[in-house]
Amino acid sequence: MAQTREISGKITDEKLKDLPGVSIVIKGTQRGTVTDVNGQYHLPVSDQNPVILTFSFVGYRSQEITLAAQSRLDVVMTPEDNALSEVVVVGYGTQKKKDLTGAISTIGSKDVAGRQTVQISEALQGSIAGVSVTRNGGAPGAGSSILIRGITTIGTNSPLVIVDGVPVSSIDNVNAGDVESITVLKDAASAAIYGSRGAAGVILVTTKRAKAGQGSLEYTYEYGVQRATATPDYVGVQDYMRYFNEQATNDGASTGPFAKALIDNYLDSNRVNPDNFPNTNWQKSMITRSNAPRQRHDLVFTMGTDKIKTKASLGYTNSGAFYDNRSYNRYLFRINNDLQVSNKIGINLDVFYKRTTNKGNANELPDNSFNPIYESRIMPPIYDDVYTDGRLALGKDGRNPLAQLRQGGFTKSLSNQIGGRISLNYKPVKGLTFTALIAPVFDLDKSKYFSRQIRFTAADGKPSPVVNQARTILIEGRSESLSMNGQALVNYVKEINGVHSFDILAGYEENYRSLETLGASRSGFALTDFPYLNSGSTELRDNSGGANESGLHSFFGRLQYNYKSKYFVQGNLRSDLSSRFASAYRKAVYPSVSAGWTVSEENFMKNVSWLSFLKVRGSWGEAGNERLLDKDGNPAYYPYMATIDFSTALFYQNGSVVPLTGGGQQVYAVKNITWETSRTTDFGLDAAFLNDRLILGADYYKKTTTDILLPLDIPLYMGYDKPNQNAGTLNVKGWELELAWKDRINKFGYSLAANLSDAKSTVGDLKGTEFRGDQIIRNGSEYNEWFGYLSNGLFQTQDEITGAPVLNVTTKPGDVRYVDVNKDGKITTDDKVLLGGALPRYLYGGNLRADYAGFDFGITFQGVGKKRSRLSSEVIQPFAEAFGNMPADMKGKFWSVNNTAQQNIAATYPRLSRNSNSANYTLSDYWLIHGGYFRLKNITLGYTLKQDLMKRIGVQTLRFYASANDVFSLSKFPKYLDPESGSYAYPIVSTFMAGATIRF
Repeated sequence: MAQTREISGKITDEKLKDLPGVSIVIKGTQRGTVTDVNGQYHLPVSDQNPVILTFSFVGYRSQEITLAAQSRLDVVMTPEDNALSEVVVVGYGTQKKKDLTGAISTIGSKDVAGRQTVQISEALQGSIAGVSVTRNGGAPGAGSSILIRGITTIGTNSPLVIVDGVPVSSIDNVNAGDVESITVLKDAASAAIYGSRGAAGVILVTTKRAKAGQGSLEYTYEYGVQRATATPDYVGVQDYMRYFNEQATNDGASTGPFAKALIDNYLDSNRVNPDNFPNTNWQKSMITRSNAPRQRHDLVFTMGTDKIKTKASLGYTNSGAFYDNRSYNRYLFRINNDLQVSNKIGINLDVFYKRTTNKGNANELPDNSFNPIYESRIMPPIYDDVYTDGRLALGKDGRNPLAQLRQGGFTKSLSNQIGGRISLNYKPVKGLTFTALIAPVFDLDKSKYFSRQIRFTAADGKPSPVVNQARTILIEGRSESLSMNGQALVNYVKEINGVHSFDILAGYEENYRSLETLGASRSGFALTDFPYLNSGSTELRDNSGGANESGLHSFFGRLQYNYKSKYFVQGNLRSDLSSRFASAYRKAVYPSVSAGWTVSEENFMKNVSWLSFLKVRGSWGEAGNERLLDKDGNPAYYPYMATIDFSTALFYQNGSVVPLTGGGQQVYAVKNITWETSRTTDFGLDAAFLNDRLILGADYYKKTTTDILLPLDIPLYMGYDKPNQNAGTLNVKGWELELAWKDRINKFGYSLAANLSDAKSTVGDLKGTEFRGDQIIRNGSEYNEWFGYLSNGLFQTQDEITGAPVLNVTTKPGDVRYVDVNKDGKITTDDKVLLGGALPRYLYGGNLRADYAGFDFGITFQGVGKKRSRLSSEVIQPFAEAFGNMPADMKGKFWSVNNTAQQNIAATYPRLSRNSNSANYTLSDYWLIHGGYFRLKNITLGYTLKQDLMKRIGVQTLRFYASANDVFSLSKFPKYLDPESGSYAYPIVSTFMAGATIRF
């Protein structure tokens, strides 16, 4: 019998700190062990043959040590500092970063979770070159829109999101703390493996998994408060009335509606009788909290052995709002299991569950028809909110937004998503892997919208006939969807004589989705405190329902070859069949090819000591887009088919007009429509200097999308709406630059990273022009470029107007003067010109991180270098909706007959006039500003207690931290506007947080 002996020892890092979880394996066998929490290990080994032990740990260089006759072996592990040796997740597999030939960027868990955001999408802002993240507001639960390398098509431009190999509906379905890494496939060579879904780029999210030897229980608690980054002010009640009078007289009235005596004595009258002479600060009345609360709980369990590895997490997030009855909370549960059945068979079994609850006031969600922030800012002080005895006042003819908050009802949407993934990996021989995967996802959602009728009383206490709406309404909805992903993969890796390396992948994938919806409503509730359908009138009820489904079948393959890790070639091919097209047109094939040359591996570069790595690469490929939209901007699943739309029309029957429901084909069906195709050519460079401390990445690319589906005109006599047809072309040119520096000086470690990128989307042949409000899409323009008039200041005198080209015959001094571009002596739509792109350009971002003696510090910034932004009407027009408030910033800055000539020459805003609004505030360069900005995204300071102090009580680590998001910005916007929103939607918020993480 073979003789054995026991070898033991201790594993530490370069600072002599214990390393738990290090894997020690006897080379050539499956026998091994892992270090305990103190870095200690014990392992029986053979006493006859030479024994080689392999020591490996994530983030450290693997070591192989041949045993002598000793019984103890202590090992010091050294960090793997070479970022280019990291393994990067790519489509249906992994590659070493130094072997990549496509345009791929990756960020790790620290860059995601370290941003302290509720949604992952916001954490990507400024993190990756070429990735644009736009926020429209900071409402509880709000997400962000993501673009990769600009606009790809006229319709859907959001990237495909893959989590652990499975497509998902949103990147925000994952807890930031569960993310191991995020990889972005930016060029067609890397995204073509996803075929018809890869034209807008692909985001690959990899979640954390347990490793052998790990065992811990971790809990994190975080509490934060949110504050609006910018808040406008408004003129006082007396100024409001004076300026309103001036507007009235400017528009031809002999006098304004407010008498001078009333204005002069108004504040005194208010003190005596506030119910009849209100002076309401609507923002203060409605926005009752200057700090909105936010809290987070995360519980993570990790356990790993050689055979079973489990990582489970449960996260809870709750966000409040600045006003009542608005909140968002979310539960995220995930459990990842890795089961090693034998040395040839492994199983991954993952389950996740998401539950979100979004609550708002009636009419607030989901279409935001009631916006409390907007209402609090538009309502002028002359309308009362609450009488002195506490009763709700009439507001403006029953429009009292405070009453809506208190008694107007509620909206509640509840989303449940449960899914899983089971994957079988079989390795019959060395280098060959068979993988079978199936991943179902179920969405069970419901919504309830209850809008209550409010009855008011007059100031004297008598009942008033004024109500906010005709009747109380309840609308309920239910939806159920299923998404199913199945994959079968074969991967073969072979290396010949240490010179030739092959990696071959072949696969089949099937995606199926179905959705069914149900809706019901009633109105006329006798009991307005019982929000259930059976309480409503049976005569005032309705119902609705619908369903759709789609499928995608795909075959794909990839071949990678490299010679001596010096010359690289990769080819991808994917064939897709989509149910969204007719059978004769549903197949598409997407090829790509890429190559790389590691120049630093050449003999003539070996003696260049300051250059660690240099590779040049190029790629060409095609990807597609099947995500079509219908005439209403919703996903179109059957665009090639003649479909029936139901609607209610009025008919004349028996001497009266009656509404009847009927159905008919509204959109002409074009049977031969097919895929949109995006072709990308990319040239890149990757380099490392000074022993890999400085990393550089650069790319230049051109992308052309053809056969874009557009709603083209058809003869009116056909009686149909415009159908989608393959007609458009869109061109994108851009470049990207990424720099990173990482170093350690004794106990002080630090890193810096920065990125800068630009993408310009130019419209090619669209077979016509599409107007999108004040933006245009036409041949030669930028995508969604501003289209309007050139301005030349304000008219100062009537003499300047006489004989001058004007837009409106009622033009008077104080109105905007426009340039007669075509010199025909008048201002018409023919004088409109392209005014610049509305999309952000020159995106940049970066971070600085440092650690010393238990302290860690991080700072992140982000910004936009160039953008043409329009000041929205609600912030530049006084008296919106013919009665609204007047921003305080306008005081003393508008043209007025009461000003001196010098004051009017310096005026920023035109004269006060409702009649001239359509002319003065039509789109022109007068209201466009430089929309670029710089923003300090995050500052975090943390401290981790020393391990030797905590081990005695069984605690591995204890970290405290304080963090702040969106704390500072620089821009050309007025100080009361945030550069990312620029309107009166729910404001962008600064968040101040403190938290702690304990690991047992």
